[in-house]
Amino acid sequence: MITLNQETRLAVKEENLAKLAKLPYRYIDWLPIHDETNMRELQSLIDRMSVMNALINISFGAPTDYIKSWIAQEGYTHALSTWEKDILEKANDDLTEYETNSLRWYLEGLWALMWAAKMTDILDETQWIPDTMASLLPNLAEEEENDKLSLLSDMRSVRDIYTMMDYYYRLHWYCVDERIKGQEALINEGIVYERRRALEWLLDDESDWDEIEMST
Repeated sequence: MITLNQETRLAVKEENLAKLAKLPYRYIDWLPIHDETNMRELQSLIDRMSVMNALINISFGAPTDYIKSWIAQEGYTHALSTWEKDILEKANDDLTEYETNSLRWYLEGLWALMWAAKMTDILDETQWIPDTMASLLPNLAEEEENDKLSLLSDMRSVRDIYTMMDYYYRLHWYCVDERIKGQEALINEGIVYERRRALEWLLDDESDWDEIEMST
């Protein structure tokens, strides 16, 4: 099991509270720590990133049947969620605006997973994904194979990933509370939500991608 004990998780909380105290975001010290988690292995991370990268192309107009074939050819059909399988059974014209937008938001979640896979050192909550992101990923429009992801050999430690997830969890509370109060947060809630969601999934090997617990 790749996990952390309660003492470490409490230490992470205190580290993040100290970090937040120096930033212009509101926070609460009684937001609890997460339950013990069991992080996924590197192959599961590669599988999820590969699927997400492929599906993102649909939001830019790539034919769903081509993306479905590419995923099958590269051997990642097993990694699709139920919702994603349903998407791939539709023609592009039958996709709803919500479905297309949801796939576009995968960019932010994928960036968080790329950080976990050591493909970037930057996961700044104040910044959208960089223009350089595409160059790090296989280009399906050029019919590239998946080597840029499938050949990854390392990922960050469970403590580092948990620390980042816990930080985004606390940022998410701030964004939600600002929205409830009718105020605008200093950071984009969508960025925070998608990155937290991806890291939550990575840290819980029993979680369902379509049903990640995202309460604050």
